[in-house]
Amino acid sequence: MKLIHLSLLFLLASLGLNYRQLYSTLAIHKESRRLERLAISSADEYQNPEPLEDNFEEKLSPDFWKFSIINGAGKVSHADTWHAAAMTLQDGLNINHIPDLEFPRESGDMTHQPAAERYNNLTLIGGRGYRPTPTSDVVLQFSSRASGNFYGTAGVIFQPLGTLGEDGMFVKPFDMLGFSVAGNESSIQGVNGALCYLALNWMPVKVNALPVDPYSWHDYEIRLHWINKKQWQGILSVDGEKLCEMSMPSFGPVEVHVWSDNSLVLHRPKRWWEIAPSMDLKFQDGGNKEFSVGYIRIFAAAR
Repeated sequence: MKLIHLSLLFLLASLGLNYRQLYSTLAIHKESRRLERLAISSADEYQNPEPLEDNFEEKLSPDFWKFSIINGAGKVSHADTWHAAAMTLQDGLNINHIPDLEFPRESGDMTHQPAAERYNNLTLIGGRGYRPTPTSDVVLQFSSRASGNFYGTAGVIFQPLGTLGEDGMFVKPFDMLGFSVAGNESSIQGVNGALCYLALNWMPVKVNALPVDPYSWHDYEIRLHWINKKQWQGILSVDGEKLCEMSMPSFGPVEVHVWSDNSLVLHRPKRWWEIAPSMDLKFQDGGNKEFSVGYIRIFAAAR
């Protein structure tokens, strides 16, 4: 009986010490099953929208973009400038961050809605309603560059249509596939810099470092390729060279998400009592930085 009690105590202690790893595994599994059910019930026939593009000349293309938001001080704004972030259109789209003078007095509480006070982010949502089919891929092409003093994260990704609302609240679990940049202070599954990134319900599933200098201009292509109703393949190419392929669940109709924020992602290597590595998310006031997109276009391409 004593041995049984000790075994139960050890099991409970192991579960407690590994709660983050267990939560991550369960969240990914649950989201994978949810996406699979949606894919199975989806219609076989699908008509993709016409091609869209934005060269960021004077103003955002209303055809490409549905909305933009800025998070700061725990609030959301639809202006071009708010709190510690701004958007300008000069030789492309430029998302700028400046020092957050209120940062020391702001809260990092992530349960605050729509986001923590310390979270400074600018997001654009557009290119909506595309889906790969047995006869066509969905192709997203763009150019981008991060400033040399870059911190936080930024990226250009696909996510399921309707993931984020105009009020800054997430309506669906955050699933994504695409290109991301993580600053030197951050580490996502042990890597930073230019990344090829798949996440389900916020949790990183596959993160590959790209042999690319994100601080110089490059042309990127993200291609969604239909394998079957439940499975797609994500392909990322840089300057015409295929650098990353990832098997992924079907997202259904997708939209484009462009962002730059001040997230500080910390990778925690596996310790002897843990079943897997873990991750912490904080925020940093890193001062001035810029993430730029020169052009962006999306279209369905015949296979």
